[in-house]
Amino acid sequence: MRTLEKLSRRLFLERGFWATATLLWSLLRGSTVAQELHSYEGTDFIGKTREGKYKFFYINFWKPLRRINGEAWRLKITGLCESPQSFTLEQIKSINPKTQSSRMKCVECWSARASWSGFAVRELEEIVKPLPGARGILFHCGDDYKEYLSRKDLNQDQVILAHSMNGHPLSDGHGFPLRLIAPSKYGYKNPKAILEMEYVSEHQAGTWSKIGPYSPDGTILPGTDHPLELGKEPRRISGGEITNY
Repeated sequence: MRTLEKLSRRLFLERGFWATATLLWSLLRGSTVAQELHSYEGTDFIGKTREGKYKFFYINFWKPLRRINGEAWRLKITGLCESPQSFTLEQIKSINPKTQSSRMKCVECWSARASWSGFAVRELEEIVKPLPGARGILFHCGDDYKEYLSRKDLNQDQVILAHSMNGHPLSDGHGFPLRLIAPSKYGYKNPKAILEMEYVSEHQAGTWSKIGPYSPDGTILPGTDHPLELGKEPRRISGGEITNY
């Protein structure tokens, strides 16, 4: 009898645990779905949505954020550099411009391509002069999101700090006034609505990297992609930047 009592109690606890876990998951999923369906049009805020003009290029934010005032915004460069300083939007637009077509790949298995205009990180580094001990940059964003990339990754040829998309200034949804474009990395390694770039001496796990890293450094892995502008038709990818469509 004592053995049966122990088994019954264990089964009760296990079933209780899974019932509670299922309930929590349902609540969280319901909250997520509600957030996806919420429209921020006409409000002072911007957040995650896939509707209307964003159905061919989804937008994700860590949390809803108040729209950034471009005139008051400053890009702060801090940390391990000789000349920490702030830049206005007009100042960063005057940095040696570069335009490229790149595909953004999300860990949710969708992707979308756009033309991005901005400047190479090395152009900024010539101004602020990182110290020898600066290993990488920790990005601080308007939605409280943080992400780290090494200086080696940031100085790849196809990596830019973008202020324009498809010939127009970035929309609030796509990261106004400044975002990173690193085509060989998953979308979560491409921070947007950047407020500050902090040069640091050690690797630091970013916001999403603490929750669900998909590769050691965020590099796109081989698998299947569903490009939004191509009807989400499944396409096999070999890993790294997607260049064949």
